[in-house]
Amino acid sequence: MEPAGEQSANENSDFLRLELDVRDPTVIKYLEPFDALPRQDKALEALRVGVIAIQSASPTLDTKVVEDKFRQVEKTIGDCITSFQTETTTKLEEYFKAGSGSVPRSLDGLFGEKGTITQLFKQYFGADEGKVLRLLQDQVGPTSQFSKSLDPNNKQGVISRIEEVVKVNLQQKSEEIVKQFSLDKEDSALSRMNVLIMEKIEEVKTANARFFADLKETIGIETGKATEAEKGTEKGREFETELYSRVAELGRLLGDTTENVRAVVGAVPRSKKGDYVITLSETTGAPGEKIVIEAKKEQGYRLKDAADELKEAKENREASAGIFAFAKDYEPPEVGDFLRIGHDFYITVDEQAFGSQRPLLFLDSAYKIARALLVTGARKEGAKEIDTARIRAEVDSVIQIVTRLSELATKAKTISNSSKFIEDTVTELKSDLELRLNEVLRLLG
Repeated sequence: MEPAGEQSANENSDFLRLELDVRDPTVIKYLEPFDALPRQDKALEALRVGVIAIQSASPTLDTKVVEDKFRQVEKTIGDCITSFQTETTTKLEEYFKAGSGSVPRSLDGLFGEKGTITQLFKQYFGADEGKVLRLLQDQVGPTSQFSKSLDPNNKQGVISRIEEVVKVNLQQKSEEIVKQFSLDKEDSALSRMNVLIMEKIEEVKTANARFFADLKETIGIETGKATEAEKGTEKGREFETELYSRVAELGRLLGDTTENVRAVVGAVPRSKKGDYVITLSETTGAPGEKIVIEAKKEQGYRLKDAADELKEAKENREASAGIFAFAKDYEPPEVGDFLRIGHDFYITVDEQAFGSQRPLLFLDSAYKIARALLVTGARKEGAKEIDTARIRAEVDSVIQIVTRLSELATKAKTISNSSKFIEDTVTELKSDLELRLNEVLRLLG
């Protein structure tokens, strides 16, 4: 067939107009026996069968064929239903039109066993000879060309062709997979994986041997470090234990209550800051006021770190004054042996004085000065009869003496030629310090 005219189509319709000149002898021989109008229908039918045959020749099921076929069937059924609706409407209007007759008598004629509507239903939807049933049988029924193309028993059918293609491809892939799991072939996946695993095992063996060699070499060093750390921790505990003995002794001499609370949680949840608490007695004039002491024998502490920790310790133990006691030679350079900031004191404690029972000068001074400051504050708030200016002057003098003692004690360790002079001066200043501290306590009493 060759196109003889221009193709045209309406954008809003589902048809395509063709004008063809047929020169194929087979087609001419098939169409010649028919008249003009039936010949067009037969030509369309032959064209449709040819299109379906071309699309069915693909090894893959073309779902578009199914969609187009059912769309065509749906349109045909729709046209048939539309025709039915039109005829039904016409018939109903004849019987229900105003002034045309009695509705009860007409209903039997319409919907009875032999009624017009009943016969019309049978004509279109009858179980044996209905137009819709015949239409479905012709288009998609068992004897239709479409059904034959989907029949799995039909060797030329679409499903049979798909099965054949899948079978061939599956057999090829199965053979390839079996080859990949064969150790007889050097290039198979299993052989390559076996080589890779053996290489990794050798790498692990080498790494393990190197690791255990290094471990044997360094285990002695690590053990030594752990031992030294344990010794340092133990020394810190000994320092804290000895220091509390001295704090308790000072508390007994002054009539105050002391308590070791290192392992006790204070007012701040989960906090154990503040090692010792001194509570002033009833006879001091400031009963219940507290001084907290934080003991530390640890390298690398800065003054800011100590100030922050002492602030937290005061809050945790609800104390008004604090003393941060460093083991000698562990203090920050800004502290020296004695440093006062407000009601807080940063001091050093010479551990050599523990064994000799020598007085801890800076601890004694910080304790007594802090005690005096708390009593002075309490008495000032409660009454006006004490001479706070005199007491403050005496406290300042005591702090100056302690500061000079700290400087001289440092020089005594580095200047051997002047040791006798310094020792005499230290003894003299200690006596003066005791006198002034006792004077402060007398004024407060």
